[in-house]
Amino acid sequence: MFDVIGSIFLDMLGYTTVRLLVPILTFGCVRVQPLRAEPQRHNWFGFARGADGSCQLEATMAGWYGLFFWIAVVIAALAWFR
Repeated sequence: MFDVIGSIFLDMLGYTTVRLLVPILTFGCVRVQPLRAEPQRHNWFGFARGADGSCQLEATMAGWYGLFFWIAVVIAALAWFR
């Protein structure tokens, strides 16, 4: 049950956040891999070169980055309102 809930948070919240924010913040230089994309070799941080020369972020790592982003937002909000 916790695996399903964790997967939902990772895929829906984290992945969607990074899928929207990363191209905007990097001016399109970094793109996020689609969820059901063909496996490709990535480095430890989840980055790889795309066929067109752009940098591509692995979908699973994008979910983790997005989840860490929301954890940081919650911590900042708690610190601000305390």
